[in-house]
Amino acid sequence: MKVYLNVLVASLVLIAGLLVISHVSSTQVLAQADENNKTKISNTNVATGNNTIILNPQETNETYRWVNSSGGINPTLGIAKGSEYLIKIKNPTDTKHELIIADAKHSEIAKSKEIQPGKNTEFKFSTEKTGQLNYYCEYHPETMRGIINIIENP
Repeated sequence: MKVYLNVLVASLVLIAGLLVISHVSSTQVLAQADENNKTKISNTNVATGNNTIILNPQETNETYRWVNSSGGINPTLGIAKGSEYLIKIKNPTDTKHELIIADAKHSEIAKSKEIQPGKNTEFKFSTEKTGQLNYYCEYHPETMRGIINIIENP
């Protein structure tokens, strides 16, 4: 009987652990398909704490993408309405980039300065609306693009 009880407890602990892992995985937002290899990218960057977002250009197989500090490619960014965020960009590539944030009608909401090869820039961003915005590179809009989800400030 004691053996069965130990097996039951161990099974319950294993199931609880799997549920926790499943919950953590399901909180990530599916960003978008990678147009070159048709695989889905599921990286979400929710800016918390110091409200700093890091997005850097990266070149892979002659294709440019935005990459966050966790290595997420063109990640969906989660931000809170009314909070100010510092967006930092370091350009290690051999070409210039410029980050544009736009609404669904393609109207620019904010943008960085042009970032020359080997240079860095940063700018502050906030919005008073909830919903969704898009971000992209002025020079590589088809491959360097992502979504910003804006939620009510908790």
